[in-house]
Amino acid sequence: MFRFLDLSLHTSPLYPSIISRLKNDKATFLDLGCCLGTEIRQLVADGAPSENLYGTDLRPEFWELGYDLYRDKDRLKASFLVGDVFDPSSELGKLDGTVDVIHAGSFFHLFSYEQQIVVAKRIIKLLKPVEGALLVGRQVGNLNPGALQSSDGRILYRHNEESWAGFWRDVSERTGVKFEVESKLEDAKRLFMRDGKPGGSWMDDPKRLKFSVRRV
Repeated sequence: MFRFLDLSLHTSPLYPSIISRLKNDKATFLDLGCCLGTEIRQLVADGAPSENLYGTDLRPEFWELGYDLYRDKDRLKASFLVGDVFDPSSELGKLDGTVDVIHAGSFFHLFSYEQQIVVAKRIIKLLKPVEGALLVGRQVGNLNPGALQSSDGRILYRHNEESWAGFWRDVSERTGVKFEVESKLEDAKRLFMRDGKPGGSWMDDPKRLKFSVRRV
């Protein structure tokens, strides 16, 4: 129920440099699938200027709830956009080519491999076309990567470190853009239990993959 409070960006080894870029270089930041905007507020609490921060999700009700929860609508200057990575005409287009750092927390694992390719291409379009443009985040992973059918019938894809690096090599071959990829697979059983038991096949032996993808 309160998983939106399980912040992850600040646990990244790149977090200090991200904060520095936001504070000193006036870099722009986008939280992809921001929900209530909690990660954005963590950045602000750590000194990032909120006017350079953006959040996007499919439903604006999420960030309205965020304003209600944190009681900061009168002072938070971050911008929130209704955005669908699969819709070229969505509000995300306003940010094309302008973002320095994108955070994608619990996002990629929601899609099939080919859908993830589409997401990656959209992220490349959003990021500034310069060396050092950065994607950072986390997702559900597994020691044995591959496709898996969810309980609602969707085909999803989980990665380990090797398949995630291979995925970005595939993206690079399709786009001509080069990346430096780092990732770490961590145990995460505690996060994927329901009533004290594993939550179905999607949750069998779950791991959490933390990653960074930097344009070179």
